Amino acid sequence: MAGEASNGAGATLDDWGAPTARAIGLNELSAVADEVRELIAAGQERRAFERVRVLHPADMGLIIAGLPGASREALLRVMSPQTVAWMLQHMNPVEAGRFGARLGVRGLSFVLGQLHPQQALATLRRLPLRRARAVAETLDQPLPVAELLAEEAGTAGALMVTAYPTVSADGQAAAARDSVAELGPARLKFTHVFVVGPDGELVSEVPMVDLALAEPDAPIADISAPVVASVSPATDAKECARLRRHYNLTQLPVVEDGRLTGVILAESLLSAVVEQDTRQMLQVASVAGESADGPLSGSIRTRLPWLTINLATTFLAAATIALFESTLAQVVVLAAFLPVVAGQGGIGGTQTLTLIVRAIALGELVGVTARRLLIREAMLGLLHGVWLGVLVAVVAMLWKDNLGLSLVLGLAMLGNMVIAGSVGAAVPLFLRRIGVDPAVASAVVVTTFTDVFGFLLFLGIARVAIDLLV
Repeated sequence: MAGEASNGAGATLDDWGAPTARAIGLNELSAVADEVRELIAAGQERRAFERVRVLHPADMGLIIAGLPGASREALLRVMSPQTVAWMLQHMNPVEAGRFGARLGVRGLSFVLGQLHPQQALATLRRLPLRRARAVAETLDQPLPVAELLAEEAGTAGALMVTAYPTVSADGQAAAARDSVAELGPARLKFTHVFVVGPDGELVSEVPMVDLALAEPDAPIADISAPVVASVSPATDAKECARLRRHYNLTQLPVVEDGRLTGVILAESLLSAVVEQDTRQMLQVASVAGESADGPLSGSIRTRLPWLTINLATTFLAAATIALFESTLAQVVVLAAFLPVVAGQGGIGGTQTLTLIVRAIALGELVGVTARRLLIREAMLGLLHGVWLGVLVAVVAMLWKDNLGLSLVLGLAMLGNMVIAGSVGAAVPLFLRRIGVDPAVASAVVVTTFTDVFGFLLFLGIARVAIDLLV
């Protein structure tokens, strides 16, 4: 990467300070991205860089990360390492991780190897821990406080920062303000000053607003408030995300052996929440760990095993149909309605399990019994089944002019919607009880149940009422 200006970001950067560029909408951002791609394709990388350098670092990173590999490398060659590091440090952690993944270990190592160790460490802290470790191992220069990168991934220790404002429990507001000022530009990221005892134990916290309004000689005890929640370095990031969401926290202190050792900032808490919600959503579809524009090999590793498992379960549905070959031979028209019953059941079951998995992830089921949920979803399935059963019976009657077929189809639809609601609630609850992540396996199990039982109901009722169909 060729050197540009010392900070590499023109008017948007003031000595590694906060960016001043305005936010732009997605349409405008897409237009800029198209313009950048056209400039790079025309061999005008420097003009492309001039176009993005006036943007907010979050927008710069999003555009650069979305470029094809060759175009991205061409643009990065005209950017200074300081610019890339600055951009990573001012992006939100989720987007910073995505951008870092596009650069790869070699690209990041080249960038960070030319920075001051403190800047390199600050940049690494914006990346997912595994990638940060991989990059740190390739650097020739030792990093200060490198033990931070040794924290277990997905824990509070990996999310926390170790520089934060503190004040003694018997201090005054002026001392707390001095502690904040010592942090320099990083002070803007904190919403509280933490009150500690003689041995560094966490006592309470002072909101920045209250500190700003207090007189310089105001005792800290008069303006401090109890700490709502704290975690240990080993606390899972999922729990940190739950605490942030449930208690509406802006930052979370990390305590080890009673002593304050770190603070998880609001941006890291939000990152944990976004990562957790995204993982749950992707796991339901069995594509966790995959990105829309990621490598094909990663998508194959993520999807193919679950597609193979799903293929095996479809043979159960096929075997169910095979049990009723004689019935299908007598009334061939039944085959046309098999996807109707199974498809509606699958959608109903997926709706329910998605709701239950989300409720489990957000901790919304505290105090709610499994029996109550099952009864609720079964009743909902019954109500849906009545409406859909009548609707599909009317369609079948108008289409095939067969009253028996309409009755059979309506009853099967009613029964399968009740099963879909019950199974959609029961499967994730059962998986949680036996210690299996409900988001991982629920969809396959629920779909199998609704397919198999939908076919059993439809063809079973048809066999019993065969005289009404022929």
